[in-house]
Amino acid sequence: MLWIVFPFCFAFLCAQPQKAEKHIRRGAELMQIEDYNNALGEYETALQYNPFSAEAYLQGGYCAWRLRQNRKAVEYFQKAEKMDLVFPPRFLVAYADALQRTGQPTQARLLIERLLSQVRSSDPLYDKLRVTLQHLKNAERYIQNPVKVEIRNLGGIINSPYPDYAPVISADESILLFTSRRPGSTGDKIASDGLPYEDIYITEKTIDGSWRTPRNIGPPLNTPTHDACIALSADGQTLFLFNSEHGGDIFMSRLKGSKWLSPKNMGSPINTKSWEPSVCLSADERTLFFVSDRPGGLGGRDIYMCRRLPQGKWSEPVNLGPPINTPYDEDGPFFHPDGKTLFYSSNGPNSMGGFDIFRTELQSDSTWSAPVNLGYPINTPGDEIYFVLSASGLHGYYASERDDSFGEKDIYIVDFSTLLPEKPVQAEKPVEDLPTSTEPIIPSFRPNLTLLTGNIYDAETKEPLEARITLIDNVKGDTIAVLSSNAASGKYLISLPAGRNYGIAVTAEGYAFHSENFIVEPAQGYRQIQKDIGLKRYKAGTVIILRNIFFDFDKATLRPESKAELERVYQLLVDNPKMRVRIAGHTDNYGSDEYNQRLSEARAKAVYEYLIQRGISPDRLSFIGYGESRPIDTNETPEGRQHNRRVELEIL
Repeated sequence: MLWIVFPFCFAFLCAQPQKAEKHIRRGAELMQIEDYNNALGEYETALQYNPFSAEAYLQGGYCAWRLRQNRKAVEYFQKAEKMDLVFPPRFLVAYADALQRTGQPTQARLLIERLLSQVRSSDPLYDKLRVTLQHLKNAERYIQNPVKVEIRNLGGIINSPYPDYAPVISADESILLFTSRRPGSTGDKIASDGLPYEDIYITEKTIDGSWRTPRNIGPPLNTPTHDACIALSADGQTLFLFNSEHGGDIFMSRLKGSKWLSPKNMGSPINTKSWEPSVCLSADERTLFFVSDRPGGLGGRDIYMCRRLPQGKWSEPVNLGPPINTPYDEDGPFFHPDGKTLFYSSNGPNSMGGFDIFRTELQSDSTWSAPVNLGYPINTPGDEIYFVLSASGLHGYYASERDDSFGEKDIYIVDFSTLLPEKPVQAEKPVEDLPTSTEPIIPSFRPNLTLLTGNIYDAETKEPLEARITLIDNVKGDTIAVLSSNAASGKYLISLPAGRNYGIAVTAEGYAFHSENFIVEPAQGYRQIQKDIGLKRYKAGTVIILRNIFFDFDKATLRPESKAELERVYQLLVDNPKMRVRIAGHTDNYGSDEYNQRLSEARAKAVYEYLIQRGISPDRLSFIGYGESRPIDTNETPEGRQHNRRVELEIL
């Protein structure tokens, strides 16, 4: 029987490599059409027939790399390398990138240096390799000097075994929206990559600081196609979405009460036939940053900026230019509510490879500071993109691929409450004539702003109101922003960057306006103020406190900062020609009763005379001074005394 068995075994062993070659050829055909998933399956089958096929390991490693299966790619490339197979240049680049993305930049650098020594400087690959080499040196340096921040997975409540990414938050961190490929998407469709279509999910923060179980946000935002959120306004009432149709466009939806309106294409000049994948809106809603690969840029994707025109339309986009935009790709802009700090991602020479998150600040001369890499472990050799930061500056949110992830991508929180690195790392210039920042790597910053939040309601019924909120720079007399409270909840949120005297007017049809004043000092730091506002209907006896009327110290001379408030009173009387009002002056308890009485009356008279000069009939006006007799707050604190020093308008 042996003479039968041996020939059979010999034939079987000879057939195995032949079967392996068949699958290798089929894998090569699939690679030609970029079907890397099925190609990898062919190479894995080939390895079952011939576990010593260096070609199957090489090609399989490349397919795994294209599929972002970097650990498998490294394993396959290493086995091919041990078989003394000569790697073509593109395979060496893929091998180095897979090593880099699995946290092995030193091994990757050695490969790139070896390849650089074999490539002529005239070869187009040469310059790309030099940039890759800088990425790897950056990665080595950043990993050796990690910044002291805590990065936490948001956990199984938020993340799923499927890709979860593109988080966006309101400035006060009360709302979180994100994009997910988990089952149960609208339409129950499966995409060509075997995953459900993208849908948008939303969650709210509870009183104890935890997140509620996310829910599918539903129509009209989610549709049977891919739907992804890319930005949320600071107050959580304007959402931007990306749709891959029409070449890749940005859409916008507004929250009307508790319902999201149907998304609308932002149109020209934001969207073009080119690719517009991301956007962000300033907290005052007057500046828009977006990304496009339209012709005329510095290369790849660039960040552009538009200003809102008086009619509400957007100005022609302006390319932000160097040092932000590079010949490479920039993406995922986020403009902080402090009104000057821009975060974005770039895969240019200063990154660790892939996209890294950078920070830059708008200077007083309208230029941007040298971008600073947020460093490791916030950035990794993989892609970090779509980073957003709370108004407090304490918590950043983004998606990342890390060892503790539940799925391919998970949403993480970066806790900046920990301190800065012990020794700030100075950016170096490891490769000649490639620009890099010389600023120290500082991952966090302390924003300088006041976040004003609360609810607006009917003072009598306590029902929420949709009110118009006008924010004024009292010194310049400029309107900074016009916002609205939510119709269903009455909630509002206003960001007040430092260094201004702000006048705030809250108006709703049929209600007396309400005014607030906030002087945010240049070095005040971050603070959050909760202030609920009850609006009173117009009727006899309604009193309006004019908090943005200012006088010279110890005098009745109106200061220029009072003009916006005075004009508001004037317009109220013009719009209501039958309305009669009494202007009342009040002081704190500093000084004698007689002195305070005279001062309060003189100040009320100054407002009275201003309105007469503007053309209001004296028959509709009167004035009175109450001195210190009618306080509305304590006189024991500076804040209380400031509240007591006021001018009021009483409807007669």
